[in-house]
Amino acid sequence: MRLETKNSSTISPINYYFSMKNILKFCPLLILLIFSACSSPKSPEFLRMENVQFKSMSFLEGPSVTLVGDAIFHNPNLLGAKVTAIDFDVFINEKKVTRIQEEVSATMKANAEFSLPLSFEIPLEKVIEDIQPTIGDIFKKKMVGYKLKGTINVGLGNLELKVPVEMEGEEEVKLM
Repeated sequence: MRLETKNSSTISPINYYFSMKNILKFCPLLILLIFSACSSPKSPEFLRMENVQFKSMSFLEGPSVTLVGDAIFHNPNLLGAKVTAIDFDVFINEKKVTRIQEEVSATMKANAEFSLPLSFEIPLEKVIEDIQPTIGDIFKKKMVGYKLKGTINVGLGNLELKVPVEMEGEEEVKLM
C-alpha cells in the first residue's frame, strides 16, 4: 500500500506515520511522559510494629534481651523492589541502645504494604536506667517509646539503592 502526496510522489504508510511533521505533533506529550515517569522515588512509610516478642535473654556481656518482630511499611512508589539489607540505630526513650545490621530478603510491592522481619539484642542496663522500675512496677505495664533510624538497601535489577527510613512509636511493656 502506498500513499500519494500533493506532488504525486508515493510514500509508504510507515514513513508517513514516522515523518517529522507527525513526530513534532506528539513531542510535547512525549516530553511530559518522560518527565512524569522520572520523579524521584519516595521513602517507604512506617506504619506499625507487629508480633513483637521476647526471643531470648543473655548474661554473657551483661544482661540483654533479644526481641523479634515485624516492621510494617507502605511503599508509596509505582515500582516494587527487593529489600536486601537493613541498617538501623535503635533508640529507646530517646537513647541509642543498639544497632541492627542484617541481610534480609523481602519483597516490596508497588503501592502496597510490606513487612521486614527484625531481630535485635538490647542491653538491659541502657534501658533500665531510663525506666527506673520499682518493686511495684515489676508487674505493671509501662509505655516505652522507641525509634529506629537508618537505611534499607533496595534492589531494582542490578541497581541497589540505600533508602533512608525512620520509624517511631510506643509499646506497652511488662517487665515480668
